[in-house]
Amino acid sequence: MASDKTAILLAVVLVTMTVLSAGVLQPIDNLVNTLPRPFEADIREFLILWPDTVASRFVALPVLGVVSLHLAYHHRSWRPIVLAGGGGFVMVCLVATMKVVLARSHPRTFDPSFFSGTGDVSFPSGHGANAILIYGLVLYMIVRYRAARPHIVRRLAYCIAAIAVLQSMVSVYLHFHWFTDLVAGMIAGALALRLTMRLDEMIPEGRTAYWWPWYGRRADGEPVEQP
Repeated sequence: MASDKTAILLAVVLVTMTVLSAGVLQPIDNLVNTLPRPFEADIREFLILWPDTVASRFVALPVLGVVSLHLAYHHRSWRPIVLAGGGGFVMVCLVATMKVVLARSHPRTFDPSFFSGTGDVSFPSGHGANAILIYGLVLYMIVRYRAARPHIVRRLAYCIAAIAVLQSMVSVYLHFHWFTDLVAGMIAGALALRLTMRLDEMIPEGRTAYWWPWYGRRADGEPVEQP
């Protein structure tokens, strides 16, 4: 993984974004956070219950679970399940570690400083990471296993981009995250996705298929020797 140029680039961008968010970008965060929120009282509940939940783990993870289980059964391989679990684990570890270490104040405090020591921390955005990692992993597995035609894949990619943008706008509007929280969250999600793709490349192709019960068994129940 250390030789993956894309992963290294994403890691550098994430570190750079973190440093900028802790300093020169804070006036932008303050500006966005203090913009007028017209009709907030009227539509707040709707935004929380619908657009904001699209990128939540309660919605995204079941989608990933259904897709990975379907592909695992159809191809008689544990690989989709390994990828889904591995990707989610990498993302949760990365985002949770950054949140605990950096301890950025919540937007409701109107103080974008880091290392605040408060219990409610916001950097980076878990929802932003979910939108890229979880839905991106769904798309990656669909492409990898050729489960959809190219024009469907393109439309799904557009949907993922729309989900990320919509969720970011809602989070900023509702004071759930600073603007830079969401940008950093999506970068963190992209990094976790790239690392998961590298994990897929590192696992031998026949290994996860051999783990699958009943895969390659003869009629008498004895396993067929794998190449």
